[in-house]
Amino acid sequence: MVNITCSGYLRTTSGSQIPLKNTAQLEGTEFSLTTDVDLTTTAQDAGTYMPGATVVSMEIFAPNGIQMAYILRQGVILAWGSVNVAGVNNKELMLCAPVTLRPGDTVRVLASAANVRTAALCVYTARGISRIFTGTPSGAGTTQLTDLQDSSNSIGDTLQGDTIVKAMFTSVDGSKIVSSGGAWIRNASGQLAGAIPATNPTKAEPCISSVNIPISLNWTASVVTDA
Repeated sequence: MVNITCSGYLRTTSGSQIPLKNTAQLEGTEFSLTTDVDLTTTAQDAGTYMPGATVVSMEIFAPNGIQMAYILRQGVILAWGSVNVAGVNNKELMLCAPVTLRPGDTVRVLASAANVRTAALCVYTARGISRIFTGTPSGAGTTQLTDLQDSSNSIGDTLQGDTIVKAMFTSVDGSKIVSSGGAWIRNASGQLAGAIPATNPTKAEPCISSVNIPISLNWTASVVTDA
């Protein structure tokens, strides 16, 4: 693992941006992305820097690989946003729902080496809940994606009774996931209930899919790899 510089911005309803930048962050370790000291004098959490601002989009850039970026408030994921390898981004994507910042709200990021296989399924539900499910394939087989904040929880444990309406799935596995093409959500009987296509952030900016996937207890999210 090496130290990297990660940057980005939050766009607000006023049209202003909150510039973000950290240097010497350890690649492969999740960290808090604070404001860019070159523009804000001191490094601060986004919510502390601009409390009361309403964020409508988030663009985060890493040099090699990146799995996720999200806004965290007191241990709860408020929103996740587009993730980009620098120079690969295409179109600024809006958050699934605007977020009004409070002091202490933090942008969290996981950036990695380009070949790290950790996959991330970001979902947004009809009740306005944002969650992230992750897993790291190591060969051929099925890898279950579990709750980022409680790895013992499947998607059914966390979201039972809710309906996923927006989703984004990132993975660098490419042709290794030709069997599933992305993330599979299966019911308790193992039948396919929903699918979210995969995007490799080193090749293209991830897209957000509009879906309608009701979730029940004992349902799972997974990715099937051929190698």
